[in-house]
Amino acid sequence: MAATRRVQFCMNADEWRRLHALARRWKTSVAELIRCAVRQSYLKMPADREPLVEDILNLRLPSINWMKAEKDIEAGHSRG
Repeated sequence: MAATRRVQFCMNADEWRRLHALARRWKTSVAELIRCAVRQSYLKMPADREPLVEDILNLRLPSINWMKAEKDIEAGHSRG
């Protein structure tokens, strides 16, 4: 296991109570809840776009006027 560092911080009583209740419900520790939250909020690596997505973005397709598209779709449904 990689070396770990100890971190200490303060939170108000209500925050602690709510986290503690959540940890009990999820059968884990408050520390693990905090570690997971930090990973999800701050340490998640930006998802590398797949090459196909990059290729599509590089096509520089025209943007869609969604208001016009919606009207066109509605007109098409009313004709059918």
